[in-house]
Amino acid sequence: MEPHVGKIALNIAILLFMLALIPLPMVRRDSAEFIIDLIALGITFLFLGLIVWDIRRQVKKSLGEQP
Repeated sequence: MEPHVGKIALNIAILLFMLALIPLPMVRRDSAEFIIDLIALGITFLFLGLIVWDIRRQVKKSLGEQP
């Protein structure tokens, strides 16, 4: 992944994670909104994890190529 694409994807993932986290304390636990919010948090956390993994992989790859 290109560095600027990784930075944009990381910013989007963090924004989505925070936007899904904000309403969590305000919704009732027995409502459908709570379940959907938890699903959104899980998907966003997975996306964030994949982005961080790819960025770390690219950094290790670029450091390994230098003499």
